Amino acid sequence: MIRHAAPLFLFVASLSGCAGSKPAPKDAPSAQFTTEEQRMMACLDLQDHIVALYADEYVQEQGLTLDGRERDAFRSGWAEELARKGTFERFEQSCFYGLTPGRYHCGMASKTTDGLVACMRFSAR
Repeated sequence: MIRHAAPLFLFVASLSGCAGSKPAPKDAPSAQFTTEEQRMMACLDLQDHIVALYADEYVQEQGLTLDGRERDAFRSGWAEELARKGTFERFEQSCFYGLTPGRYHCGMASKTTDGLVACMRFSAR
């Protein structure tokens, strides 16, 4: 399963570049989210959505049939492994400082990995 996480790792790395290269100062007010907690929760939601899309795509490409519980366990295991390897650290930092409501809503509305990538490229302009 680890070797199949490479596409997700590459996407997360590229997505972190879309969120902006300069972090905002720690004391800068957020013009996009009213609280830091809202921004943090939005980043976590987006991260979970990314993992779900890539896990679902993998399951489909492999022709696997998983019930809801098995699919949830697969996603959780994949996410835990990626977190253990530090894959999400850069994403979390850049997301926190660069996520906008538009990028969040576009990303969360994506139903495929291709749609997600296209959405993030478009919204980064």
